[in-house]
Amino acid sequence: MKVGIIGLPSCGKTAVFNALTGGHAEVRAFSGSVQAEPNVGIVPVPDWRQDWLCQLYKPKKTTYATVELVDVSGMIPGQAQKDGFSPQLVAHLRQVDALVHVLRSFTDPAVPHASGSVDSLRDAELLELELILADLSVVDKRLEKLDQEIQRKKGLERTQAEGEKELLARFREALTNEQPLRQFKLTDDELKLIRGYTFLSQKPLLLVANVDESEIGKTETATIKQLTPFAQSKSAPLLAFCAKTEMEIAQLDEAERGEFLSALGIEESSRDKSVKAAYQLLDVIPFFTVGEDEVRAWTITRGTAAQEAARKIHSDIARGFIRAEVVAFDALKGCGSWNAAKDKGLARLEGKDYVVHDGDCINFRFAV
Repeated sequence: MKVGIIGLPSCGKTAVFNALTGGHAEVRAFSGSVQAEPNVGIVPVPDWRQDWLCQLYKPKKTTYATVELVDVSGMIPGQAQKDGFSPQLVAHLRQVDALVHVLRSFTDPAVPHASGSVDSLRDAELLELELILADLSVVDKRLEKLDQEIQRKKGLERTQAEGEKELLARFREALTNEQPLRQFKLTDDELKLIRGYTFLSQKPLLLVANVDESEIGKTETATIKQLTPFAQSKSAPLLAFCAKTEMEIAQLDEAERGEFLSALGIEESSRDKSVKAAYQLLDVIPFFTVGEDEVRAWTITRGTAAQEAARKIHSDIARGFIRAEVVAFDALKGCGSWNAAKDKGLARLEGKDYVVHDGDCINFRFAV
């Protein structure tokens, strides 16, 4: 799972990146007009259930699910409409599964805002418009070519091209009215028609308000009240934390982090909150493979069948799938061991069409 971190210049994107990864990327202003390479970091997905499984099995190896974070250069207002984002920036954003938009909600005389004042709602609207305009440009260019293609094609290919044109025309109307494509509910057939586009405004969006230290630990602030209606209207969850402070805490030894978070009244780190929000945003869940050799979490889309879940581990397991032996995490925890759960009839043999549930512990039986 890959998540892109975006924002206007001087919003604190890289501080957020460092807070989430514990990294030491240089905190500096760099914009979409500069062909700068993004900062990339890997974040483990916290899950108390996996921690419990490790205590039970004491494995030689523990492998957590991970999220890859990509911190791209800052986006300049008006750039999408004027001459477009740089090809490098767009290429990086096309590859991510979701976007985190960092909003500047802090004041700092040493870091002037490009617009002259701090206004999180204005910035949220500006960057949302940039994503919409970038997609509108793609749609317009494609529609210009489709009519000629439709005339040349026949049969099923022509029908598909006509369906693509109809869908893109709907997209164009929505984008012209400043509606992001993530709010469209598409059928499986419609998703196939636009599979190669990776529209930016279609990607799930998480808003992160980068607040002042004085707002740490507060849930009802002027910033939150200002941004909540916008977030709800754009189908985007909203988090708020002070990236500068949490960046400094993230770079401490693990034993010290808890003490500092507690002293500041922070119940859950920004990393844990953000990763959980990303999981919910993308509607993905973990399942576990367990044993003395390794306890490992695997990430799948909610609703995935057992055979496809097996493919996450290895294509040979999916191809030679026989059965999935499944114990729900709660059942395993309640019984205290796999064998005890089996004795109580709580270990089930499921077929390839079984829909894997959040936290299932699975042993795949297969033959190649």
